[in-house]
Amino acid sequence: MAHGVVLTETLVKTLEQFETEDAERIITKLEDIGDFPDHFLDRLKNHPGYKRRVGNLRVLIDWDKDNEVIDAIDAFERKKEYRELGKYREVWGSWRDE
Repeated sequence: MAHGVVLTETLVKTLEQFETEDAERIITKLEDIGDFPDHFLDRLKNHPGYKRRVGNLRVLIDWDKDNEVIDAIDAFERKKEYRELGKYREVWGSWRDE
């Protein structure tokens, strides 16, 4: 059964800042993961989330396996922002309450 992919407000704002081509590539890659998330998502080290590689960009993912929902949290350049993942840890899962 296909998982639903939800874009958070944070990701939508980030996509608006990217060039159109990069934003479209991210959306396309996110549409692909719904049927086979195990194949497309990589677990993050020392963090509860997952990532989806899109060229030089990474999309931070929260995968709710019980409810079959994939929340796309934010996108960032690979080397630049991995160290900032801690800011998401304290609010992790809060977007599920909306």
